[in-house]
Amino acid sequence: MIVVFDTNIWLSELGLRSPTAAAARFYLKHHGARVGIPEVIRLEVEQNLTSRLMKHIEDIRSAYRQLLTAFGTLREIILPDEEQVRQKIPELFESMQVERIDVPFTLDSARSSFLKTILKQAPSHQSQQFKDGVLWADCLKLAANDEVVLVTADKAFYKDQTYSKGLSVMLHDEAQGLPFRIRVLPAVADLLDSVKIPIAIDPDLLQAFFIEQYRDSVLGTLERQGFSLADRTAFSYNIFATEDPALLFLDFTIEIQCDDVRGDGRTDARLRLKGDGSYLPDSREFKNLRNFGEHLTFKLPDGTQSEIRNAVFHGADLVIGHKQVSDIVRYALPANDP
Repeated sequence: MIVVFDTNIWLSELGLRSPTAAAARFYLKHHGARVGIPEVIRLEVEQNLTSRLMKHIEDIRSAYRQLLTAFGTLREIILPDEEQVRQKIPELFESMQVERIDVPFTLDSARSSFLKTILKQAPSHQSQQFKDGVLWADCLKLAANDEVVLVTADKAFYKDQTYSKGLSVMLHDEAQGLPFRIRVLPAVADLLDSVKIPIAIDPDLLQAFFIEQYRDSVLGTLERQGFSLADRTAFSYNIFATEDPALLFLDFTIEIQCDDVRGDGRTDARLRLKGDGSYLPDSREFKNLRNFGEHLTFKLPDGTQSEIRNAVFHGADLVIGHKQVSDIVRYALPANDP
């Protein structure tokens, strides 16, 4: 599958950095799909996004000047300059971490688009949309090698200007006879619906990773109370796409039955572990696991319920001066029930 995002999608999804786009990039990488980037799209996105970001910067500076007037003294704000913005924009295309196909602007695509504007044919039948015609010609070329999914909010590509009706009749007819089909979708969310699948986490593997990393804490809690681990009785988790399509974020709860090794007649012993961390699906590896403490419950011989909590504190890093803030992307994905 080759997915082509129109300019309106690149802009509305923040350069494919939005949470929804992050989830889509994960599944595209997971499926071995590729992203096609026609040169006409790249040039338009670079120019429009640069203009938008510069406007945001100027708006912030203007608001800051007003605050400074009101307060007299404020901490200085540091914002990117135009050169830094122009250097940053190309990184949106280079850092997708999904296989990319660059489609250069060609005379054939330009000629095809120009004829459409003259003949008033879709996608240029409503106005002189030269770029749209070039984009469609590039999609036709890509469909010679693989299925193409064009994600665009431009109604000029749709039958009767209606998203639910798919390709316009003329474009559908043009695509007939190609080795692979071309589909259109109006939003990244629609693409996500068509490619997402439940992601399974192996509870045995996660439990082994977690206990190995926190052996002293987990097993120490049990040894001090005279218990040992037995069978796992419950496992639940939530999983999220991140800004890195090769890396998922998860939080989890594991409940394990425990045996009374002292023989004191204690029953219904359960150890509940909670944590979060990163998961790399390709290598089935867990990283940066955090332990939110162990919760041991059991019944005494007289039926009294008893519990032991071993809290683990995760402190914030000390920051001197201005704190550097990073964008964190999280998008909940469907999980396979273990």
